Amino acid sequence: MTKRNLVIIIALLVIIDIAAAFWYLSLRIEASGESRDLWQRDNDTTATVADTLTTASIPDTFDIKEFHAFYVSRSPAVRDDENSYYTCIRRVKVRWPISVNGNDSIPALERALQSCMFGNDNNLTFAASQWTRSPKFNVEALSDFKEIDAQPKIVSRYAYTEQLLAYPILTSLRLLVMEVDHRTHSGETSTLVTRYVHYDRVKQSVLERKNIFDSGQEPILLSFINDKIERLNNEKRLQLERAAKVANEFHATREGIIFDYPAGELAPANEGVIEILINYPILSPVLTQDFKNLLNLNDGYWKYKPIDHSL
Repeated sequence: MTKRNLVIIIALLVIIDIAAAFWYLSLRIEASGESRDLWQRDNDTTATVADTLTTASIPDTFDIKEFHAFYVSRSPAVRDDENSYYTCIRRVKVRWPISVNGNDSIPALERALQSCMFGNDNNLTFAASQWTRSPKFNVEALSDFKEIDAQPKIVSRYAYTEQLLAYPILTSLRLLVMEVDHRTHSGETSTLVTRYVHYDRVKQSVLERKNIFDSGQEPILLSFINDKIERLNNEKRLQLERAAKVANEFHATREGIIFDYPAGELAPANEGVIEILINYPILSPVLTQDFKNLLNLNDGYWKYKPIDHSL
């Protein structure tokens, strides 16, 4: 083999490697370019090297699963009024992770999702079946009802609907974020409670709050949130209240972390949940070093569409 042929072969191999990288990012639909250093790193370089992992990644797979039960009172609330039957719809609908980064054994992620949804770590099928078997109605102590096969007509005053939904909202080379929604509609009142699960796709581990935020820096984190609220009030002429504490629920995005404040906490309840986004460079003093390393090594962000919650 001549030297010229050897050079050509090496060049072709390099081109193939580059093409493979672009193929992966195309699967993410939204490639974000080069990895970014979000802050000046003052940590020991040994820690960064130890956390450096290959950027090779396999797209995650999910499966749509649904469990439901329908109930109706045996007699109408108003005599001869077919629209006055009390009804109950309980539904669990998920875009459930089957494999993450090529790994189909993900018990930690499954347990975290099931805990958010049902308050236990039982098998999804068992927990969902048990949950749907507990009907509720818009009147207390309604005992004369039956289960039916088809979804009943939803008449707002008489219908009680409750849904548990779980689905991915963000993925990337390192980070998968799942959302869990608990939606209820009782008469004229609707509620939505949202929780999140963060998962390191490479280390195959759930990221808890303590893995993301330095627990000793809570007052500083709260000050960052209130600084952002003040800027929003000044720049967008809002009238948000100052936050009394750091929000319990939050989720990571490509740009920063969004903190969810429940309806009525920072603004009138009819304005719903208030989301406060704090960008990563500002959050640097309160993030754990491990999470900052993850962000610096991350790329290939892609947002998922929410799961359909219409009934």
